[in-house]
Amino acid sequence: MTGQTYTAPAILLIAFALVAPSLFGLYLSLFNLRYMAPEEFVGFENYRYLGGEPEFLAMILRSLVFTVCAVGSTLVCGLAVALWINRLKGWFSLLVQIIVILPWILSTVVGALLFRWVFVNDLGLAAYIFEYLGFSFRPLGDAKTAMVLLIVFALWRTLGFTVVVLLAGIKSIPAELYEAAHVDGASAWQRLKNITLPMLKTPMLIATVILTVSNLNNVETPLIVTGGGPAGATTIAPLYLYTTAFTRFDFNTALAMGIGMLGANICLAFIYVKLVNKNGRS
Repeated sequence: MTGQTYTAPAILLIAFALVAPSLFGLYLSLFNLRYMAPEEFVGFENYRYLGGEPEFLAMILRSLVFTVCAVGSTLVCGLAVALWINRLKGWFSLLVQIIVILPWILSTVVGALLFRWVFVNDLGLAAYIFEYLGFSFRPLGDAKTAMVLLIVFALWRTLGFTVVVLLAGIKSIPAELYEAAHVDGASAWQRLKNITLPMLKTPMLIATVILTVSNLNNVETPLIVTGGGPAGATTIAPLYLYTTAFTRFDFNTALAMGIGMLGANICLAFIYVKLVNKNGRS
């Protein structure tokens, strides 16, 4: 039996569960829907209407700002923590890794609820500490602080995954390279810049793609942590899709938005597969 025979059931399951609904959604997006039933063919009218929404461009910009800041901060902090853990030994190293990875293995809903209870609610622990110190802490009262809070949660949530990926990459770097650089008198910064970062290029690129996909498709984070507020300041793409479909019941626009996000995810998946294949050949 060939390899294709063994993988055929999995491919058929994926086609039935993912590809077929996506193609059906693309088909429905070309119609005017009434009670989720197609009535008349309108072509790309739903997409044109979506692009003409007053909030659409602002939502896309917010989504880009959130994704870039969340992914960038997670990579920087993940690299710093991975380098620190790599220097630790024994039980303390294991303990730090468990603490770092806990938010990642928690349910997103549970993590978001805990985060909201601590940092967002007026009776939360963070509000109590800041008020005890004489500061006013109302993160949802300002658009900038609400977005920062959303980015901080995304950082806290995905830091463990990033640390695992980068730590594995760091441990795969031959120790002889560092020993030779040390003999040549290279400083710690020079070893990081000329050895560690170039050798971590593929793990960092793969982590970047996966983090981007995760942040672009996670509706629980903005829905629970900020609720999209204040005044829509943290309404990013997945929450916009959710509220359009299940709050406004505008399934025409929601389908167009969903197909657009599907296209973005396909592009990111293509990049991920190319990176994995490149890493496998190197």
